[in-house]
Parts: sequence; structure tokens; C-alpha cells
Amino acid sequence: MAELKAEHDAEIEELRKEMQKKGLDIPKKRLLIDTSVLRGIFDDDTPERKACTERFLDVCQTGIYELFICPEFEEETKNATAEQRKHMDELIKELSIKVLPEDNEATNLAREYKGKPLRTAKGDRLHLAYATVFECDTVVSWNMHDIVNEATYNGTREINIKAGRKTITVETPAMMMGEGRPEWLPPTTP
Repeated sequence: MAELKAEHDAEIEELRKEMQKKGLDIPKKRLLIDTSVLRGIFDDDTPERKACTERFLDVCQTGIYELFICPEFEEETKNATAEQRKHMDELIKELSIKVLPEDNEATNLAREYKGKPLRTAKGDRLHLAYATVFECDTVVSWNMHDIVNEATYNGTREINIKAGRKTITVETPAMMMGEGRPEWLPPTTP
């Protein structure tokens, strides 16, 4: 499955290049990367997760996606070691990850998510809200308890549709690479 996803992504990138040669542009898929993804490279207790994170970040390095993190990243990484923080900062630079600016609309939307069927902490709701307000396609996270689950997907979708906002998907790096995609999540598109 992962090989098919990789082939599909390569075909899309080739099409994108051909379209650009003709003066046309296919927008890149916009991903909001939550803190757990960048911390995944330090996950020595779960070698599979660490390896998958590294593969996912390698794919991101090709420039196939437009990457973002929300301002909550600073708060969520304040307890990281100096070495971890340095490595994450290097990754942010290498992958051209854009740090989204503080935004009242996103903060208010995170509050709106709180009372709904979302079992998410404030920081998690902020990731979802920033992704929505800044029109990202997907929140990528290893946090399956609070972010990457059917209740969060359906809850944010319902709230966003009622408000006329763009809907977002929630996926792990493994799901982004075509591994272990749950039935409740719609098929991925480049």
C-alpha cells in the first residue's frame, strides 16, 4: 500500500511539473504538522514510529507539500532538551515549515470546538483550529487519542460545515504514506 501511495505521489509531482512548464499550477496539499510528528524522530521507545516519522519527513523534503505549524508549537516544545529543540528547529528550516501567526479567529474556533464531541486538550484544539482558519487540508499528528480519531474528524467536520468553513482531515504520518488508513477517513488526494 505504501508503495502505491509513493508511486501516486510521484505521478502527481510529475504532473505538477508538466503543468508548471505550461504556465499552470496545481496547488500543493497544505499540511499542519503537530508537535508529535517532529518529536517522533526522538521516539526511541517505538522504533516503528520513529522510522515512519523519518520516512514521512523524507517525503516532505521533496517539496510535495506546503507545511505549517501553529504558534502552540513553542509552548509544546518548551520542555524539550536543547539538543531536541535544536534538531526540530533545523527540521523546520530544512523543510521550509511556516510558523503560522497568532490569530484570534483560530483561538475563538478552538474555544468553539471545546464544547462539541471533541475529546481534545486546548493545544490539540488549537492545531485543529489553525489548520481550519489557515485552510490547511490535513492535520498530521501521532496523537491518535485526541486528534487522529473518528470523533475528532467528525466533530471538526460538523462544526466547520455548519459555519461554512473548509473541512480538514486528520492523519498520522503512516496514514499519509498509505499505511493503515481507517475506513472512517475519506481517500487521500494530493
